[in-house]
Amino acid sequence: MSRPEASRGGAARRGAPPEPPAWLREVLRCPATGGPLEDRRDADGRLVGLLSTSAEPPLLYPVVDGVPVLLVDEGVPQTSSGPSPEGSSSSVRGEPAGG
Repeated sequence: MSRPEASRGGAARRGAPPEPPAWLREVLRCPATGGPLEDRRDADGRLVGLLSTSAEPPLLYPVVDGVPVLLVDEGVPQTSSGPSPEGSSSSVRGEPAGG
């Protein structure tokens, strides 16, 4: 059985996971509030999370292998200073960033 999406899709940059298309990101909403989500990227420009600023505190939802994980329990509360400046993928995935 052919998988046409595999031949059409793929990453814009080598080694980077594919991203959800822009039209899809525009319709995705925070599962906790129904509010819009903002892209959060690492230093290399890869999409690593989607931020809900309509939640208090703001919630960061991880993007794993190009797939947004929009589950209420996966939202990582952000402090007023925002996500950790290290851009650590472990902190984006909801794990403590330094144990």
